[in-house]
Amino acid sequence: MTRRSYQRRGFSLIEVMVAMGLLASLIVGVAASQGDAMYRAVEVMNLTRATQVIEGVVMNIEEEYRTDGFPTNQVEARDCGDMLPRGFEVFDCEYDLLMLEVSGDAVQAMGADAMEKVNSSALMNTFCGPDGAAAAANIAGVCQQLQVQGGVGLPIELAAFAPLCDPGLSEICGVRLDKMCQNTSLITSFIPMIIEQAASSTRKLKVRISWGDEGMVANDFEIETFITAVPEAEPEQ
Repeated sequence: MTRRSYQRRGFSLIEVMVAMGLLASLIVGVAASQGDAMYRAVEVMNLTRATQVIEGVVMNIEEEYRTDGFPTNQVEARDCGDMLPRGFEVFDCEYDLLMLEVSGDAVQAMGADAMEKVNSSALMNTFCGPDGAAAAANIAGVCQQLQVQGGVGLPIELAAFAPLCDPGLSEICGVRLDKMCQNTSLITSFIPMIIEQAASSTRKLKVRISWGDEGMVANDFEIETFITAVPEAEPEQ
């Protein structure tokens, strides 16, 4: 009988090295993926904590300037770390307080635009007349058309004024259509002054919360808003 012999063949050195290289690449890829996931988790956690605290910082800054008024100059990169609550020592806080730049030409243009819109409105043209004269006969005629004819033929937005055509209700509300017509143009003429006062009492606020992880894709969080400061009147003695 002939005995069959089986040749057992092992791995060559090159095959072993290739296999180890592939295995090493796989391990590196898995480790990198896990590391990136942990990295992102820390980033999300820091962004979440910064989002939670920044609203309180904005409220504290607004309260600080509300009673004392704004400085005449702009404030940039002012530290607000003392406004952070306990447990946020690893975070840094700073803010900018920027003045609103509104040119005189822009103010006049906005005032003229507001005047044009008021004068061309249904209220002024129908109730008050183009010049705001507010003739009593004109108001009476419009009120009759609103009450008796349901406002047929009138601009639809005038229906809101129909209740004021009732003398009793108008007296209770303290609103007289003729006086309203006379005062509308006068009030509109003050719009440029109102815009200037609003701009001087408003600031753009930028608050930045940052942390020290330099390797992070994002290691800061910034919010931009507007705050107003109108100092309260001193109580009478």
